[in-house]
Amino acid sequence: MSGIINKYEPGSCVFQAGSSQNGDVNMSNCTINQGIKPNGHGAGAAGESAGVGSPLHLSGRKGTKIDFIRVMNAWYECGKVECDNGARPTKQEFFEWVGRVFNIDLSDYDKDLSNSMSSSVSDEKQTRIFDELKARHQAIYDSK
Repeated sequence: MSGIINKYEPGSCVFQAGSSQNGDVNMSNCTINQGIKPNGHGAGAAGESAGVGSPLHLSGRKGTKIDFIRVMNAWYECGKVECDNGARPTKQEFFEWVGRVFNIDLSDYDKDLSNSMSSSVSDEKQTRIFDELKARHQAIYDSK
């Protein structure tokens, strides 16, 4: 490796003296656009990836993306997300970051949620993922 490249917004990322890319990094700004234009679309400079280098991807099974959005939306709405400085990110910022971790564009998460709620999808199907998660957790708990 040749050294540390700071692709964050100027002043938002400070590399401590003697640190490495795997070392101490102080993030002082909640809105961090790593290779992403502030509107969340596309890469920054030519050749930059829109992701964060994560090896994670959502399963290709039908319904996985909307179930993921439902779970992450509930997580956010329960107040389980905050920035390093204790502030709450906007829901758009949250979904853009979660999308980067899973290498999926979630910038239109609100349209996906709205479409699934306004369609003829029953409440039972809307909440099925939460029942599935609860049952899986119960099975894990019971196996201990």
